[in-house]
Amino acid sequence: MMGLGNFRWRLVIVLIIGLLLWQTSKIWLAFLEGDAAASVQEIQAVTPLSQKDDPTRQRVHVAVYYEALCPDSRSFVMKQLGPTYRRLSADIEVELVPYGKAATEKKNGGYQFTCQHGPIECQANIIHACTIDVIKDPSIQLQFITCMIENNIDPVGIMNKCAERISVDLESIKKCSNNEKGKELLANYGKMTNSLVPGISFIPTITLDRSSDYQVRILKNLLKEVCLHFKITPKECLS
Repeated sequence: MMGLGNFRWRLVIVLIIGLLLWQTSKIWLAFLEGDAAASVQEIQAVTPLSQKDDPTRQRVHVAVYYEALCPDSRSFVMKQLGPTYRRLSADIEVELVPYGKAATEKKNGGYQFTCQHGPIECQANIIHACTIDVIKDPSIQLQFITCMIENNIDPVGIMNKCAERISVDLESIKKCSNNEKGKELLANYGKMTNSLVPGISFIPTITLDRSSDYQVRILKNLLKEVCLHFKITPKECLS
């Protein structure tokens, strides 16, 4: 028959083992909960913005205020805007504003323009304005504008040549540029350009999400400055 002393010692041992098992289970539960929380944070960190707190994908708005015969505009469109768009086409919205340092005069119920590089530039700006109005696909629109601005000294000729390379509704562009609609579009771009605060002092002027800050940096490296505007940096900015 078991002695009373032995029974007490066994009872103490059982209680101690039970207490240790209980404490161990609490430690493991806390560890697992912490590990799960960390996993959720990691998933959230790599989940695109469109799948997190914002139902729509963030897109940086890039507006380019330029003129068709401006060498700096030509260089920016070809060397900065085009490559940046090709890399971040899903993450940016490009708005082209062809007017620059022109002036608008309303006369005889219509519009007349004086452009920095002369009447040929006014004609080219009108064709650009009509191109933007007619071509709705942003990629094709930018391709066509880039094609024309490369050699815009003969606006009609380059428009026709670019249409041979890029499929567009050429007749609608021609019709627009040959009637008052083209002038109305350009006059409206003039209002947009003149409404910038601060006012333009250099062409091209670029705004990122409606801000014209850091022009020198933007003109030097558009891609880098656009990438700085994202809340969650796209992988295209990191490669």
